[in-house]
Formats: sequence, structure tokens, C-alpha cells
Amino acid sequence: MNIEACWKKAFALPLPSGTRCTLSQPKIPGLKNYYVIALEAPVGSREAEQFFVLAHQTARWLAQLHFADPECYALMYSAGRTRRKPWPHVHIVIADSVALRRRAVSILQLKHVLWWRRWPRHLATLRRWVRKDATQVS
Repeated sequence: MNIEACWKKAFALPLPSGTRCTLSQPKIPGLKNYYVIALEAPVGSREAEQFFVLAHQTARWLAQLHFADPECYALMYSAGRTRRKPWPHVHIVIADSVALRRRAVSILQLKHVLWWRRWPRHLATLRRWVRKDATQVS
């Protein structure tokens, strides 16, 4: 495995069934050791179980790389009703302390506000709402 690939782009990982999933490191301000492992297509329950095992193994591998301790991680699974895409994904936070993990979870809760690339779109939507309200009032 090319370790540097994880830091530069999405890294393909196969499940035992042959289904591909990707490991990526989204850039979120203030969150350094954050990864997402996601399937590339909807799967059945058996493959979802294999996927979660792979996510756990990947988190241990990343924790070993970052802190030389395979137990320095937290996993957050996005179930069917709590995700934007129809297939599973797991958020991986590599943290060597409870405080760092709590900080990472707080930043993840605010990621859509902090994600600078989305601001122009949100501001445009806000302007449309303000114009719409102004025309209804007059």
C-alpha cells in the first residue's frame, strides 16, 4: 500500500466481495486527521457488514500511522436515513486524546458552516430568500 496516497487523493480499497470503496481525506478547516471511507454504490447487508469491518481495520491502520497506537481513533457510521447518498460511509477521526476527539466531533457538526467553498452558494440562497420576502411585503 502506498501510504502517501491517503494524504493526496482518494485511495481505492476492495471488499472481499470485490465491491470497491474509497478512502479520502476531506479538507475541513481545523480538522487535520479526518478521513471518510465510502462505498461507490449501494450494497446488500452482507457487503455492508464487510464494509464496516474494513472501515475498522482502516481506522486502526491510520491510527498506527499517525500516533503509533492502533487504538487512537473514533468511527462514525452514517446509517440510511442520516446520509446524503444511498450507500454507507464511515467518518474516521484519528485522535490521541478525548479532548481532541471532542474537538473533531464539534468541528464535524459545524463543517457545512466552516466549509469555505460552500459560502457563495449559501449567500446566493440567502439573497434569494431576502428578495422574495421583500417583494411579498411590498
